[in-house]
Amino acid sequence: MNKRKKGWLIFTILMILLVGGIAVRYVTVKQSQANAANEERRAQEKAALWLVQNYSGVKEMKIGKLDKPNEFGGGNYAVDIDNINGTKRGLRIGQGSKEEFYNEGPKLIVSFDDYEQVLGIKKDHDSSRTLKSVKIEYER
Repeated sequence: MNKRKKGWLIFTILMILLVGGIAVRYVTVKQSQANAANEERRAQEKAALWLVQNYSGVKEMKIGKLDKPNEFGGGNYAVDIDNINGTKRGLRIGQGSKEEFYNEGPKLIVSFDDYEQVLGIKKDHDSSRTLKSVKIEYER
């Protein structure tokens, strides 16, 4: 092979590797974004279901984004649920970590005085209740 053909061959191989590397990186980033979105939706639905199954009278809610503990362990794995039954008030439901959230189940982390009366809900556990009859708005 002469030098000119050899140079073009090396250039072509390098370009194929470069384009392939970029394509693989793009697919990896898109997959990790999809995984994060799935994790967030799963946590939002689990927190909403916990609220519906532990309190009667929940008819509508707006579910906030998932908050995760920082790299130092500060914060909670939790979701804010606002506009419960049309009020401007809300609750924070979650756990200290992702493992606790899924293994032990979520719990009420932040509330306020007389929250049941203000929100029009009542503590009444019934695991047969579902989210089908509840109007839910998810924050993106």
